[in-house]
Amino acid sequence: MNAAAAAQEPAVRDIRFGLIGCSAIAPRALLEPIRHVAGARVTALANRTVAKAGDLADRFGVSVVYRHAKDLLSDPEIDAVYIALSNDLHAEWIGKALQAHKHVLVEKPLCLNPAELAPLEAAVGQSSAHLLEGVMVQHHPWQRELRNIVDSGRYGRLRSIATSLCIPAKDGHAENYRSRPEQGGGCFWDLGVYWLQFLQAVIGLEQVEFRSQSDFDGPNGCDWTFRAQARYLEGLEASALFSFERPYRCAHVLTFDSAVVTLQDCFRANLGFYKITLKTEITKDTRTGSKIKTVFEPMNYYVNQLDAFCNIIRGVAEPIPFHEAAERVRLLAAIHEAARSGTTIYAV
Repeated sequence: MNAAAAAQEPAVRDIRFGLIGCSAIAPRALLEPIRHVAGARVTALANRTVAKAGDLADRFGVSVVYRHAKDLLSDPEIDAVYIALSNDLHAEWIGKALQAHKHVLVEKPLCLNPAELAPLEAAVGQSSAHLLEGVMVQHHPWQRELRNIVDSGRYGRLRSIATSLCIPAKDGHAENYRSRPEQGGGCFWDLGVYWLQFLQAVIGLEQVEFRSQSDFDGPNGCDWTFRAQARYLEGLEASALFSFERPYRCAHVLTFDSAVVTLQDCFRANLGFYKITLKTEITKDTRTGSKIKTVFEPMNYYVNQLDAFCNIIRGVAEPIPFHEAAERVRLLAAIHEAARSGTTIYAV
């Protein structure tokens, strides 16, 4: 295209984000990473504590602050919202945002109560806007690489998966929704979604039997350590340990007939631009070498997520189907309850 023709092309307008809720995750998940996403910016914040919103606005150069989220949703200059409220408020404000035809990126989990899923699905169907649950790891290529390894059969049959998602609670999560059961507190509602999304992406969630255990001995009866096991019809077993009180460890270990594949420190890229490494140890056939490393270039999970969401809004990427997030919410609720009742959950 020559210069004259280019001058006639209409400029692509930035996607203008509003932030609902100024929780601790907001800078890391939206305000900092959006600086690295072309064609997107935050133009307004809404928070009940206006002083807190004002401080964030000053820090990140946001021009508009609202006391009430409904006022932000009425702003015609806002295209999309990031909902960073406590878990129990997600469904309500997703619905209101979609009714206002604002695209929605919401902190995980999508909602707490499976009964909220049908109204949310209806709201998605009736709105011109897109909805994405903020499970940031799903936008990194390590998931696709692991799926390719499993599907290729290059190391034989996948026998087991062991996952650890242990992140010690900063300040004991005092004065934080994570320590309040009625707001979706506890480590499983906070971290279990990552395990389920990982299984969903790499091996699927069909024909699975789930069991779970917790002492529920955290603040206010929250689960501060939680264990879950998934047994697939063909014999594959996937186990997971979640904790707010054990030493930090975030990893997936996949054991095949002839290799062990490890994704160590799998949450690190939520803190900035970091390399992620897949380490493969060949356990039977040493002709191909006993150890293999697959190193991904430095990426930031939240930059990837925002970039993916903007591409969905622009119509250059396919939306992630609602039923995937809905399946995770149903299983989160059922597995959490099963740890109290000692029952077994079947996903078909």
